[in-house]
Amino acid sequence: MSESHSNKQNLKGNQTQKSSHHQVKPNYGVDAPGVMWNFLRVGVSAIAVGLLSLSFNTLGIIAFCAGLVLCTVGLVSLTLGLVMVVYALRGKFIYRDYMLSLIDWQGDEMVLDVGTGRGLLMIGAAKRLTTGKAIGIDIWNDEDLSGNTVENTLKNVELEDVKDRIELMTEDVRQMSFADDSFDVILSTYCLHNIENEQEREASCLEIARVLEPGGTVLISDYIPTHDYAKAFTAAGLSVKSSKPYLLKAFAPMWMVVATKKC
Repeated sequence: MSESHSNKQNLKGNQTQKSSHHQVKPNYGVDAPGVMWNFLRVGVSAIAVGLLSLSFNTLGIIAFCAGLVLCTVGLVSLTLGLVMVVYALRGKFIYRDYMLSLIDWQGDEMVLDVGTGRGLLMIGAAKRLTTGKAIGIDIWNDEDLSGNTVENTLKNVELEDVKDRIELMTEDVRQMSFADDSFDVILSTYCLHNIENEQEREASCLEIARVLEPGGTVLISDYIPTHDYAKAFTAAGLSVKSSKPYLLKAFAPMWMVVATKKC
């Protein structure tokens, strides 16, 4: 085999490897996958049974009403499931970019992403940093997000090429190990509602306020109204700028509270 032919084969092999690498994309998972699939299954099943009931005219008004009820329940459930699909595929990326655009980035910020999951917010913030650092914390529950593991998050970090600006930690937001006034920016999406106890959610907000740097900004988003979070931040001495819905930004139920810590 000639040297020229060998070089061509090596070049072709390298190009194939590069092409294969470029095809690998970050995977940020599906939020509450069990809930999403249940909505879809119930929706399809209820509509199918409802239509079947409506087709039996001989069964009378009771079957007709039952069919209407089942179709209505099925349509609502199917719609909710599809909303979750749209959010997973598109909405959360649009909303992430909007959320991060609310920060006047300098590049040297210390950022905390509470409930980082597979790193969507953390990585997005890291891309806006130069000398700063983004720390993501989670307790890694795959009921909250599909494939929610440190290993999967690190894969996304590698693919997004932000490894030098990232740190992952296993931490519970209700009792964080960070020192007071540690972070310039604190972010979170679809996390705090997983804390079922109301007093513990309030304690989480107080912890977030504790580790926020004076002059820093916190943005907490959730699928439930964030007014209670706003009250907790106010009680902690933060200045709340807004607490309102952003449904059209996320293509899904979404509220966000924005607050700053007084200098």
